[in-house]
Amino acid sequence: MGWQTSPDAVETLRDTWAVLVDAQARLHDVRERDHRNYDGGDAGHQWDHGLVVRHAINYAAGVAAARGVAGSGPLVDVGAGAGGFSMWAAAALDRQLVMVDQDAGHRELASRAFADVEVRESLGGLDPAPVVMAMEVVEHVARSEQTEFVRTLGAAVAPGGVLVMSTPDESGYWGGWSGYPPHIATLDATGLRELLAQQLPGWHVEVARLNGPEFALSSLGRYGVPVANRVWGAMDAQLPRVTQEISHRVSQLGKRRKAPTPPRPGDYRIDDAGTGRGTGLLARAERPQTT
Repeated sequence: MGWQTSPDAVETLRDTWAVLVDAQARLHDVRERDHRNYDGGDAGHQWDHGLVVRHAINYAAGVAAARGVAGSGPLVDVGAGAGGFSMWAAAALDRQLVMVDQDAGHRELASRAFADVEVRESLGGLDPAPVVMAMEVVEHVARSEQTEFVRTLGAAVAPGGVLVMSTPDESGYWGGWSGYPPHIATLDATGLRELLAQQLPGWHVEVARLNGPEFALSSLGRYGVPVANRVWGAMDAQLPRVTQEISHRVSQLGKRRKAPTPPRPGDYRIDDAGTGRGTGLLARAERPQTT
């Protein structure tokens, strides 16, 4: 696993942390009160340090997996949400960025916050790119549709390019699921590897595990998180106006918080999928060159 690193990926993140902070601030500035994304992945993250760092480490590992790929094309980020982390990844890879997201509200936010970035609803009509990412997306796709989803992603990768995907490993939670409603079809390391290998025959597939503080599952969290998420999901289904108001107030509070600081390099590791108990998974699938 030549792209596997420990502090190097996080050092890259620290060196360009200002890009991420600026992108998050721009999204906060344009975020509207009534914006909701029922597929998950709220645009602002309310400056919640844990959420920002977890997503940032995912993208840092993704950057490490995509570094050195040949070709001058863009980074295509599928399921980019409003694109704050996408902007950071593109800057770290020194590539142009194409954001793809099915949520119209997120596309509108991204277009307002990042006027010089191409924002699309789908991959249709887009030329194959050297780097395609789908970070924390596959668990939002129904099990019956995951095979077609991966094949579509694979078709968007240029020969010699890479597909990078991350997903949370929720197998350690009570019941094998975090209880977060938008996560409708989670995968463990074996499931992620098999899905990619079966749908992308001939590609070189590697799966890594992300270990560190934001990826650790405590005994309390093993049971508390699924229960809390189930309660919130039921409340959101029955009283959406109440949960929307709570989310808005938390977001407003977040605007007054100090921006999160970058993580320390020694706290996080990109390991083989069989090492550690971290709840983050990252896959790298390299498309072979055609003759």
